[in-house]
Amino acid sequence: MKWATLISFVILISAHFGKSDTNRLCEHFTEVKEEGFKAFVLVALSQNLHESGYEELVLLTREITTAAGACCGENPSADCSKNEAELFQSAICASNEIVNKNNLEDCCAKTGDERHQCFMERKKSIPRHKEVKKTYSAKEKCEAFKDNRLAYTGAFIYRFSRMHIMMQPRIIIDFAKRIGDLAEECCAQEENLDTCFYEKGRPVRNYLAGVTAQSHSLCAISKKYGERVIKAKKVAQYSQKLPQATPEEIGDITQKITSSVFTCCSGDSVKCMKERKQIIEDVCARDDIVSRTKHLAECCKLSIVEKGHCIEHMEPDEKPADLSEKVESYIKDADVCDKFAAGKDLFIGGFLYEYARRHPELSNQMLLRIAKGYEDELTKCCATENPPECYGKADEKLHAAMQDNLSYFQKMCAFVNTEGKAAYEKLMVIRYTSIMPTASFEGIRTITYRMGGIMQECCAKDQSKLMSCAEEKLSDLLDETCAENDPATINKNVEACCNDFYSHRRLCILNMKPDTESAPPEFSAESFPITEALCTMSDKDSLTASVKLLYEVVRLKPTVTMEQIKTLTDGFNALKAKCCADENKQQCFETERAAFINTSKGLLTA
Repeated sequence: MKWATLISFVILISAHFGKSDTNRLCEHFTEVKEEGFKAFVLVALSQNLHESGYEELVLLTREITTAAGACCGENPSADCSKNEAELFQSAICASNEIVNKNNLEDCCAKTGDERHQCFMERKKSIPRHKEVKKTYSAKEKCEAFKDNRLAYTGAFIYRFSRMHIMMQPRIIIDFAKRIGDLAEECCAQEENLDTCFYEKGRPVRNYLAGVTAQSHSLCAISKKYGERVIKAKKVAQYSQKLPQATPEEIGDITQKITSSVFTCCSGDSVKCMKERKQIIEDVCARDDIVSRTKHLAECCKLSIVEKGHCIEHMEPDEKPADLSEKVESYIKDADVCDKFAAGKDLFIGGFLYEYARRHPELSNQMLLRIAKGYEDELTKCCATENPPECYGKADEKLHAAMQDNLSYFQKMCAFVNTEGKAAYEKLMVIRYTSIMPTASFEGIRTITYRMGGIMQECCAKDQSKLMSCAEEKLSDLLDETCAENDPATINKNVEACCNDFYSHRRLCILNMKPDTESAPPEFSAESFPITEALCTMSDKDSLTASVKLLYEVVRLKPTVTMEQIKTLTDGFNALKAKCCADENKQQCFETERAAFINTSKGLLTA
């Protein structure tokens, strides 16, 4: 299957949605071919029919595809003037078994827009499917891939769509392409298949996790904080990308993008893609903007399939030559307080635009904190006897905060580069278990593993991209975590941080103290599964075992010191090395484990 064709279908259906073409389905079917149409249908059905199995949805996909293909026959029916959503819903409602199984009786009793809205509301209520992950060997993956690539990627689409009901089809389709490409590359080898899937798959896994977190984060932010924060975030992003654009131009672009965020997060995929395509067309049609840019101009020369992704991920252009180093008018003009009083949001928005276009190296969160810090300074200074003298020092304070943030990430990168990703993950396990000792090991491990991947990726970048990479990705992960869990069930401090200002959330978590209020679990020898199995573990399982030990140690005593942790980990490593070299491993582990547990109990319950 040609995935570029499939992606073009995702965009093209929005281009024609709502037009009065008499045979839109045939036009779309012809543009994307049969397999492209099938793939998009499978995403839509998988997201809406959670009680239906993969094979059942494959059969329904074929039926819908056959109906669409018939529209290209000699005698197309009147149904061929319908849009895709109508076609999908009509096919679903025609099957009593599927309707009953998925509790769609109410929706299928309606027609037209009412039925469409019913399907959309029901989609929002579907709980996220947390599928138990099955582990397949590389050999099994390659056998399935070589047998039928379409079925291989189709099964991925089905599983991923069920787990991410509100995600845009274009993202899932992009993921499926990457999964298929990875299998194609690794399965062409005759040896080291597992190594290939692990090593070559790492950037794919990081990409999937990063884009998924970004998608979930944006929708979570829009729901919790509303339009003001989304608009500010987009103003910061596009002021960096397009420093030549005027504030009015940035305002127009970001207002449209902000509106589309709410549409796309509603789950109405067709309307979402229609709005996104219209925004791309509108931006690229603005010759007055495009002619002053480098990267935007390059993106607008691409095909409709590639434009959107290019614009979304384009690097910042060079700053205009006549752009001053500092935002002079906001720290020196005598009438700053008058402008601030006349329209606070508009004035702070202007400041954010000016600061962002001068600092492409900063993260969105840092820029929003700077804007909030400047707003707080004006609120304080404009109430003094000499406001200009007061707010004239604001830039120094904001610059100091910026340097502190950068310094933190530089220190973390120095640690990652010196000690390695695994050591960083262990450090984060200690940190996060201490502040949320009631969280599950699976939760702590997932967060810290992904943090390790983020830092490994971002620390490899140029210093000018470090903060924007690391803080934005870590913030996406935090936003996703706060949205998918009830922070109140962890502790009141985590709940407070998840409810803090959007741009302050990560710093809030960073500044949290160990949780000494939650009752620690009873000390149990069962928490220390130290057996001869440690000797034959893979590197991955061995790391998990050592991380699990750290988790158990810290949750027993959240205030445990790094010196105490070193004592225990050194003891654990020595025990492992000694017993794995012993002829009677079982006897050695039984004896040494008992001594290790006694030492641990003494340190952790004192």
